[in-house]
Amino acid sequence: MTEYPVLEAFYAAYNAHDAAAAAALYAEDGRHDEIAMGKSRCGTAALQDGLEGFFRMLPDVVWSPKEVIRSGDWLAVNYRMTGTFTPRPKENQSAQLSKQVAIDGLHLLKVADGKIETTQDYWDKDVFLAQIG
Repeated sequence: MTEYPVLEAFYAAYNAHDAAAAAALYAEDGRHDEIAMGKSRCGTAALQDGLEGFFRMLPDVVWSPKEVIRSGDWLAVNYRMTGTFTPRPKENQSAQLSKQVAIDGLHLLKVADGKIETTQDYWDKDVFLAQIG
């Protein structure tokens, strides 16, 4: 991945749980599409906010990127994401019901002038839901 500095920085920020650093890699009007959830976030403030929430939900999450395929301005990266799903405590719930998760996914990143314009994240929602039961 060393031939793609923005990709190195992307996974370094994600694995350091540094939402501000990750959001700063995007163009000002950059967008992230969470395909499995059917949601998008646009702009660095929204991207940072979304990542901060994600890191609260999976406080020890780690992405292990695998193959990288470049096609024009797009980078495709197969990854394995692992972590401990930690749901928000519900009213009258004394203990959190944390669960280990491991999901294979695919990030598509469109990069222009050293900034991320778009990311799309593909993973199997049914696999995730089965793991967090």
